[in-house]
Amino acid sequence: MTNETIAAALAEACPGLRIDDLRPLDAGHTSRQWVADTDEGRLLVKTPVRDADPEHLRRLIATTRRAAEGGVPVVRFRAFVPRSTALGAPLLVQEFQDGEPADAAWAGLGPVERVAFAADLGRLVARVHRCTGPWFGDALGRVRHPDARAYLHALVDARIAEAPEDLTVAGRDGLAAALHRAVEATAAADEPPALTHGDLWRQNLILRDGRIACLLDFEHGRYADRFLDFGKLDEHVFAGFPDGREAFLSAYDETFPLPPGWPARVRLGNAVHALSMAVYFRRWEPRFVPEYVAALDAWLD
Repeated sequence: MTNETIAAALAEACPGLRIDDLRPLDAGHTSRQWVADTDEGRLLVKTPVRDADPEHLRRLIATTRRAAEGGVPVVRFRAFVPRSTALGAPLLVQEFQDGEPADAAWAGLGPVERVAFAADLGRLVARVHRCTGPWFGDALGRVRHPDARAYLHALVDARIAEAPEDLTVAGRDGLAAALHRAVEATAAADEPPALTHGDLWRQNLILRDGRIACLLDFEHGRYADRFLDFGKLDEHVFAGFPDGREAFLSAYDETFPLPPGWPARVRLGNAVHALSMAVYFRRWEPRFVPEYVAALDAWLD
């Protein structure tokens, strides 16, 4: 896509906006993004490259706004076009967040700063999870489940349906049976649906002066069991920084108390995450699949 095409799409989305500069931004894997300097300030323009269903962006907007209601620092949106005439695809325009992605800043942080980051992250994630929803399912209510157990069973079934028969040593049916048993044993019976982010890793955290200033990209946000979010955290944040997990958990617990039996729910969340990533990357990046299969085999053991 050329800058001229994006400029035309932006003019369609925001009539009367003066565009002073427009440049591509090398960020994200599921969308193409541009930064626009305008008479209204700096804006981020994005269009999806994997899921072009406008409902996907509608869910992103809904979950981001729900997080904002709970005091989570998030972006504000300027415009949404379900199908841009210029692009033939959805277009989202939001404020641009100045700062540095935590992933880019990580190498320059010392041990004390990294622990402080982990504590900040614990408080932030807890604030997200304290945002309750009216049902288990997507934020728009297109899919609703009455409780955590029903939601988790349906999630497991949906992911298993995408998996090959020989995904793990137990086979698809053996993995499904083990996951469903874990759901029955660990799912919370009386905890309300929590807003989950679904993509918690350092790339979606913007730092300013070493502190977390914004949480980006709620495109996988749902009302769900809050411990589903721990799968990506454990993989992408704490696998390489185990010293930060205690600070994270302590800060999380102070903000939103951890319930009895939470470690088992984390283990289940990690297994569901591994299954989800295994079937996802079979389509987009097959080279990553073996590590998630190994995680599932370890969980089964």
